[in-house]
Amino acid sequence: MTFYLINPEVPADFGQVSRDSSYDPPRVVSAHFEFYYPVDSELITSYSGAYAVTKPLADALTESDLTGYEFGPVTTSISALVEDPDRIIIPPLTGLVITGRAFSDDFGIQGRSKLIASERAAEFLWNRDARIRDGANKLDKDGNIVLDF
Repeated sequence: MTFYLINPEVPADFGQVSRDSSYDPPRVVSAHFEFYYPVDSELITSYSGAYAVTKPLADALTESDLTGYEFGPVTTSISALVEDPDRIIIPPLTGLVITGRAFSDDFGIQGRSKLIASERAAEFLWNRDARIRDGANKLDKDGNIVLDF
């Protein structure tokens, strides 16, 4: 099976995250996203390693048979450093809690926060939001990036 490293858009900075350390690697189970930039993608991340999806993507994932995730709470705010906060529109978001094992389930985490997706999960995301493909890297069987993707 082919897997991809998914590098979503990062419109938000470090925020509070809650991790469940009873798992290896620890799971981010809730997060706060502090936005500096508008949200232009259905899948986003922050520098803290938390992931979130828009409501339409969450609904589509719920209807799919993809494995290795559940949803969790997120809160949002616009950074006080943003000069024109009216230009930042934050859609309804839900946390994407990765519960699967990398290179086994459709979604998994490698290391502390690298999002790994199976080929079918990656194609599902790309069909909904082609920009997600721009930040993807194909991985070989050892988890190394394939340069001819």
